Amino acid sequence: MWKKAALRSAIATACACAPGGVLSAQSPAMDACSALTRDEIKALSGNRDPGAPSPGSFKPGDPVTTCYWQQTSPKSSVNLWSNVSPKEPKGLALKQMVARGKKARPVPGLGDDAFFVEEPSEHPGGTIYVRVGHWRVVIYREADTPLSKSESVLPTLTALAKATVPKLQKAG
Repeated sequence: MWKKAALRSAIATACACAPGGVLSAQSPAMDACSALTRDEIKALSGNRDPGAPSPGSFKPGDPVTTCYWQQTSPKSSVNLWSNVSPKEPKGLALKQMVARGKKARPVPGLGDDAFFVEEPSEHPGGTIYVRVGHWRVVIYREADTPLSKSESVLPTLTALAKATVPKLQKAG
């Protein structure tokens, strides 16, 4: 159930983040499961193995790919968009999230633009959005326990996002 909700949320959010600022569809040079691997998640999240990845089902040439890690808790997902305009003004996507009533704040020092969105307290977790050139990586993670605060996932999400930035820069 969370898989559909996370995908719906990420797609709606990413689409809302770039109205009119999307490039024509490109064939991604990489996909979400290679942008952030199982070993990287394990190493950067306190040696917690996320289990085998489950790639989302998209058609070849789609501008978004998805990878889920749902076999263990906390659950995670990665969406990788390949068609975001590199000319998108810094802070635009964050401003749009806040305008939609989301609890969001900037995350400095990641890629060309980055921000964090907290999930509601009844579903603690969060999502980090990072733009690098024409790429946008969207990483969701549940909190470690149902009693944790959503903001508790920000350090792990930031570490995971930092691992993707060099790959996206190299992919161009």
